[in-house]
Amino acid sequence: MANRHYSKFIFYWDIWILVLITYAAFEIPLFVVMQYKPPVIISALNIIVSLVFIADVVVRRRVAHSKGKKYAMVWLLTDVAAAIPFELLIFTGIGLSLVAWLRVIRLVKLFRVYGFKTVWEYRINLNPGLVRLGFFFYILVLGMHWISCGWVNIHDFKEDDPTGLLWQTDLVWKYMMSAYWCTSTVTTIGYGDIHPNHSRVFEIVYTMGVQFLGAGAFGYTIGNIATLLANLDVAKMRHRERVDSVDNFMKSKKLPQGLQERVHHYFNYLWDSRQGYDDATILQELPDSFKYEFAVELNQEVLEKVPMFKGADQNLLREIAICLVPCIFTPGDAIFSFGEVGDKMYFIRKGQVEVVSSDGKEVYATLGEGDFFGEVALLLKQPRNATIRSIGYCDLYSLNKESFDRVISYYTDFEKKIQQMARDRMHSTNKPEGLTLL
Repeated sequence: MANRHYSKFIFYWDIWILVLITYAAFEIPLFVVMQYKPPVIISALNIIVSLVFIADVVVRRRVAHSKGKKYAMVWLLTDVAAAIPFELLIFTGIGLSLVAWLRVIRLVKLFRVYGFKTVWEYRINLNPGLVRLGFFFYILVLGMHWISCGWVNIHDFKEDDPTGLLWQTDLVWKYMMSAYWCTSTVTTIGYGDIHPNHSRVFEIVYTMGVQFLGAGAFGYTIGNIATLLANLDVAKMRHRERVDSVDNFMKSKKLPQGLQERVHHYFNYLWDSRQGYDDATILQELPDSFKYEFAVELNQEVLEKVPMFKGADQNLLREIAICLVPCIFTPGDAIFSFGEVGDKMYFIRKGQVEVVSSDGKEVYATLGEGDFFGEVALLLKQPRNATIRSIGYCDLYSLNKESFDRVISYYTDFEKKIQQMARDRMHSTNKPEGLTLL
C-alpha cells in the first residue's frame, strides 16, 4: 500500500515538474531575445524553479533506489544542469546576454517530457492516442513560441509598425506581432500582411522553414485525429458485429419478439458497463504473473468480506481470486431456485439481488454490491434453502466447488477450518442462504 501512495506522489510530482519545465521553456527564450531586466516576481519564480529542480534530483534518486536501479548518469547530469540557478548571476553585475545564454542550459530538462508521455500513456485513464495527441499539441505550442521568439530577433519591424514608434520600444507588441505571423504561417493560412523583408535572405529562409514545419504539423494532426477516431470505434464496431450476428440467428430461428428484445437489452447493458469486454477473456490473454495480479486487484477485496476467508493466507486468496468467473444476470432472473443442488457460491460486483421464499412471495433480504450468497454449496452437498432473484441487471462472480476444493487441498489448516464450519453448519439452524454468517 505504501508503494501505491508513493507512486501516486510521483505522478503528481511529475505534473508539478512539467508545469515548471513549461514555464522555463516559455520564459527563457523570451529572456534571450529581449534581454529584459526581470521584475521581482519573475526573479522569485526562477529561484523557485531552481529549488524544485534541486529537490527533483533527490526525488529521482530515491525512486531509482526504491526500484533497485541506479540513477542513470545521463539523467543525473541533465537534472543537475537544469537545477543550476544561473539567474542569480544577474545580481553580480554580469551582462544580461551571458546570463541569458547560460540559462538556456536549463532547457535540457525538456527531455524529461518524453518520459512523462511514455508513463502517462499507461497511467492516465484515457485513450493512449489522446495522451499522445495532447503531448503533440504541447510541443507544437512550445515550438510556435520559440519560432515567435526567433522572429522577434531577426525580423525588421519597421514595415509592420503604422506609428513608426512601437518597433523601437514596445517588446510586447513585437512578440504579439511575431506570434500572429507564426500562427498564420504554421497553420498554413498565411494572410501575407506580415511577411519577410525581401532584402533579408535569412528572413526568407526562416519563413520557408516555418512553412514546411506548418505543413508537416497540419498533416500529422489530421492523420492522428483520424487514427484516434478509428481506434475509438474499433471496440464498438466489434460489439456491433457480434450483436448483428446474434440478431440474425434469432430471426432465422423465429424466436419470440419478447426474447429478442431481452437479448438486445442485455447486449446494450454489456456495452454500457464493460464496453463489450469480458474479464475472463482478458485474463486468458495475460501471462500467469500478470493474470494473478490482475485477478487479485479485481477480486481480493470481495473475497476478504466473506467470513470463511477471514484471516486466510494471502496466497490462498490469490488462488481463489483466479478461479472466480464473471457472470451477468438480467432483471428478474432466478440465479438459483429453492431445492436445487448447488455447486457454486456468488459474489455481487454490481447490482442487487433479493433472497425470496420457495413460492417467491416472501422476501427475506436484499443484497447489494460487496455481498455474497450460496456459500453453503462450497461446504455441503445439500439442496438450496432459498431462491435468489436478480433486481435489475447484476454483475456477479461465481466460485464453483470443484475449484474451491482443489485450491484448499493445498492449505491443510484452512481445509480443517472449512471442515469444522461444515460440521457446525449441519448442526445449526437452516437459515436461508445469503443470511448465514459462517
